[in-house]
Amino acid sequence: MRAVATWLVAILLINSVSAAAHPWLSTPRTVTPQTTELPDGEGKKILQASCTACHDLTEVTKFKGYYTRDDWRDIVTTMIAYGAKVKPGDVEVLVDYLDQNLGKR
Repeated sequence: MRAVATWLVAILLINSVSAAAHPWLSTPRTVTPQTTELPDGEGKKILQASCTACHDLTEVTKFKGYYTRDDWRDIVTTMIAYGAKVKPGDVEVLVDYLDQNLGKR
């Protein structure tokens, strides 16, 4: 029983450190309606081609109103490091699109 309790504490510590280091991995503090309705544009095309290869679109849109432009840039950069296929010239287009349509206001 003591081993199970130690294991649970370790898991909780790992999860709290991970969320603190990478806040985009944690659940948003404010709940916003999830929607996949986004305006057309080059950014939407990049989002659909790059992000939905691994995620449902709601995994991105659920963060509407939660991240600043700089946060979105960090997330895009991190996702590219994890293997997202975004051309270098498309990064700022995608970040602009995410900020304009899902950014914190």
